[in-house]
This record gives sequence, C-alpha cells and structure tokens, in this order.
Amino acid sequence: MTSSRNKVLMLIISVLLISNLALVGFMVFGKKQGGKFQRPRGEDFSNYFKKELNFSEEQSAKFQQMITSHFEKLKPIMGEVRKAKDAMFNLMRQPAMPSDSVLQNAAENIAQKQKLQELQSFNHFRQVRELCNDEQKPKFDSLISKMINRSFGHGQDRNKKEKK
Repeated sequence: MTSSRNKVLMLIISVLLISNLALVGFMVFGKKQGGKFQRPRGEDFSNYFKKELNFSEEQSAKFQQMITSHFEKLKPIMGEVRKAKDAMFNLMRQPAMPSDSVLQNAAENIAQKQKLQELQSFNHFRQVRELCNDEQKPKFDSLISKMINRSFGHGQDRNKKEKK
C-alpha cells in the first residue's frame, strides 16, 4: 500500500515540477503581446521615449530637464506615500484590532498622498505633450495610453479585463 502511495506522490511531484518548468519557460521565452507598452530590456525610459517620439536635440534636452524636475518634485511625495502605508500596516502589530475609523483615516491619508502623486505625474506628462510637435502628439498619446493600461503581472490590458 505504501508503494502505491509513493508512486502516486512521485507522479504528483513530477507533474508539478514539469508544470513549474513550463511556466518559467513561458515567462522567460514566451512571445510578448502586441499593443502593450514595452520598452526593450535595459533601455532607459527617457531614451526609449525620445527615440519613439523622434525628439530633436532641443526637445531631448528640454525633456531631460523636465524629467529631472519631475522626479525632484515627486520624490518627497513618494516618500510620504511610503510613510503613510508603513503607518497603516504597522497598525496590524497592535495587540487589539484598530477601529474601522482608524483604518479609514489611515487609508484616506494614503489616498490623499497618492492623489498628489498622480496629479504631479499628470501635469508632468501634460507638459511633455506640449513639448511635442503636431506629428509627435498622436504617437505620444498612444504611448501614454499603453503605459496607463498596462497590467502588472497579468499580461493583459486593463481595458480587455473590463470588457470581459
């Protein structure tokens, strides 16, 4: 009886091992879906953007200044979001479960800080769009749309998920 159990367990382990190897192979070597925002591995985001939009030297220099300024403004906001999230999740360490109002306030604090982050990013990309000429704007709009609609870890666009 133990011999047949061992055989079943070995079969299950073998199937799991093969499926894991297949999944890893698919993730590493699988084809990329078209239409998604994907820059070549190792390529700097700003260089990718400049190349895709075919920026002139003057536009590239201005874009680089805009990126530097954007991240200088964004860095403290991102730090505040991180602190707010840490504060909320530190509530789990308390011996007693915090009240709903305490959790709601913590979540609202995170939301307010993320709102600032999103507005800063929106304003940055609006300025970048203004940097584009009339021929570059449709390509910019397409790149931004692909960036916004990418789905982390699922391989599908958000729009496709919502339509299902």
